[in-house]
Amino acid sequence: MKGNFKSLTWKQTTLVVSATLFFAVAIFLVEISLVFVNARQQLISTQQELLNSVEQPATNAVWAMDETLAAQTIQGLLKVDNIAAATIELDDDSRFVTVSSALPDESSALFQNISDELFGDLNQISRTLYRPFFSSSNDKIELIGKLTVHYDTQALTSSLFSTLRYSFWATLARAFLLTLVLSIVFHRFLTQPIARISEAIDRIDPESPGDNLLPNSRPHMDDELGLVTSKFNQILVQFAKTQNKLRKMATRDPLTGLPNRALLLESIAVTIQRSRIHRTQFVLLFIDLDRFKNVNDSLGHAFGDQFLVQIARILESAVAELGTVARLGGDEFVILADELTSPAQAAEFVDKLLLQLNTPMLLDEHAIHPAASVGISIYPDDGLTADDLIRHADIAMYSAKAAGSNQWAFFKQQMTERAAVRLRTEASLHDALINDEFVLHFQPKLDIRTGELLGCEALIRWQKDGRLISPMSFIPVAEETGIIIPIGRWVIEQSCRTIQKWQQQYNVTLPIAVNVASQQFEHRSLVPDIKQTALRYQIAAELLEIEITETSLMNDVPLAIDKLEQLRAAGFGIAVDDFGTGYSSLSYLRHLPITTIKIDRCFVNDLPQESAIASTILMLGKQLNLKIVAEGIENEAQLKWLQEQDCLIGQGYFFSKPLALAAFEDKYIKLNTQAAQAAQAVT
Repeated sequence: MKGNFKSLTWKQTTLVVSATLFFAVAIFLVEISLVFVNARQQLISTQQELLNSVEQPATNAVWAMDETLAAQTIQGLLKVDNIAAATIELDDDSRFVTVSSALPDESSALFQNISDELFGDLNQISRTLYRPFFSSSNDKIELIGKLTVHYDTQALTSSLFSTLRYSFWATLARAFLLTLVLSIVFHRFLTQPIARISEAIDRIDPESPGDNLLPNSRPHMDDELGLVTSKFNQILVQFAKTQNKLRKMATRDPLTGLPNRALLLESIAVTIQRSRIHRTQFVLLFIDLDRFKNVNDSLGHAFGDQFLVQIARILESAVAELGTVARLGGDEFVILADELTSPAQAAEFVDKLLLQLNTPMLLDEHAIHPAASVGISIYPDDGLTADDLIRHADIAMYSAKAAGSNQWAFFKQQMTERAAVRLRTEASLHDALINDEFVLHFQPKLDIRTGELLGCEALIRWQKDGRLISPMSFIPVAEETGIIIPIGRWVIEQSCRTIQKWQQQYNVTLPIAVNVASQQFEHRSLVPDIKQTALRYQIAAELLEIEITETSLMNDVPLAIDKLEQLRAAGFGIAVDDFGTGYSSLSYLRHLPITTIKIDRCFVNDLPQESAIASTILMLGKQLNLKIVAEGIENEAQLKWLQEQDCLIGQGYFFSKPLALAAFEDKYIKLNTQAAQAAQAVT
């Protein structure tokens, strides 16, 4: 269709040109006819006038038989345009005098025929000459000769054609000027508005025609074009209303007003496309109400419908901005939660959702206790299409229903188990803080040349049900849920309390290093918490060392520098933990107000075979005048290499594993106290 498209402007111009030329030619032909008629009439009049002017002189010359005078008389006729010759004959038909002009150029036979056709009957004119000077009225009129004038009709035709030639070009110029003016006018006031209407029609969105009404042109508000535009807009508005009604009927559940399966599939397809582009996950929940058949059977379908409507409102309220709620039919609902991007978030959301669903509701004084089973599928792990995700969530829902009422399950069993463990761990962590289930273990930091105790690192442990839980099991959950911040405050407070105890009870001032997680470091209360806690327990700031990972420092370097400078200004030590495993820039590191670098255990484990990184860190620490701590020392070969490289401080299982407070005090604090007392006694 587009290949055969022809511009309306071009068609309009062609039509105007054709019409203008047709009428111009027609008018020109009429003009030619009038010119020819006028030329003939003018020639006839001129001929008579010419004969009248020379009749008397010619008569006198003939009467006097004066050839010279006769020749002179008719010679003047040749000066008149288009006269070829003149002849005077006597009464006996003998030629008396003849004069002629130069012979005309030979013309084509066609031109001669045209000339003969136009002026053939006027190519000559004659006048009879009579004797002059009658003596009385009784004298008889005497014929003495005849004057004949010959016209050059070809010259006359050529002159006429020359005149018509200029008229023809003038007519063409007027025609083309008129064409140009008309084309511009038509294009401006007709073609352009139609073109704008056409463009507006192309922009009409079939899904929302009422949002793309045609523009009304002011010059055409009161004419047929404006009427067509208004009528078309009325059709679009009416069509949009009808389409909205049909779409609602086709895509909405008539009972609850929620999206139905068709709209849900469309929404999932769009979400899949977006997630594929951004490489993100999203969650699909399949919800089936438990014991809904009992409601229908005992209270009737009318009450059952009311129940479903209230359940729909609860689901909408719970989901809010997290996604979309749809009803597949009966008591089955689906939630497309495109804002939930992980199994952990899905499990947390479902737990809260079930709590809201379990709230008793009243239906005409009948108390109903809703319950539901929920199946969870996750894109793309559990399916790449809408149908697959719904089917797998449905399968997971039946698995949850088999486990009892108000249960949920992931499509993959191992995911269900992991999520359940995580939720239990999160809940238990809250209880652990309240029930004081956390304890600190301490790992000593020693001078690796003399074995002297220089400090220790406080490491948190979770004592639950008579056993210790490794930090690797609960710290990731604590970081993910934000519980790490109050846990971190607890570690700082317990460390300050321990320092105070050692000073008061054993007269020992031993520094303690505490680890600060990324979320805790970024929290605005970190610096005030540390300062206030140290002040509350009346301990010197240099006895508390804050260990920060490289990743924490590099998340926001300006913020990190600001916080560390505040801590250093207050006197606290700053250590970079796990140094060498992150991506810190040396240019930034040079400006960080740190006091200690800790060589990560992964580099110490490779000693002495792979020593390049450890050597570099030691050299860097010396250049920056920082203390170097090697952590994770486990054998004598590692210790010997570190001693040879002048690394001063070490910690690891080769010296001691992390010890409970009492064991650490027995092994290090009390021994140091006894040694100090013995030294004083000797002195």
